[in-house]
Amino acid sequence: MIQDDISAIVRDIRAVHKSDSESAPPTTIAKELKQDLEDVANFKGSSLEKQIALYCKRLGINYNKLSDAEFRQLVHILEKSKFFKSYVSQRKKRK
Repeated sequence: MIQDDISAIVRDIRAVHKSDSESAPPTTIAKELKQDLEDVANFKGSSLEKQIALYCKRLGINYNKLSDAEFRQLVHILEKSKFFKSYVSQRKKRK
């Protein structure tokens, strides 16, 4: 009985302070990133395409609407990042 009263009070307090600037957002960045990673894991394409799809998803860009030229430009730009995985073969050439 007391638990019901406390739950009702807590619900009311949350409802009143929901829009406060100090309130936590309904979804966290970690949850959003986890969902994006799951979506990209199910994406059909090469590792490079999956990585680009993840970057697009995080930036709010519709991957499916990228033209071939835009895709190549995006790869070229992302290659400048130290976090971008290179898919160029790293094997040593024979001399």
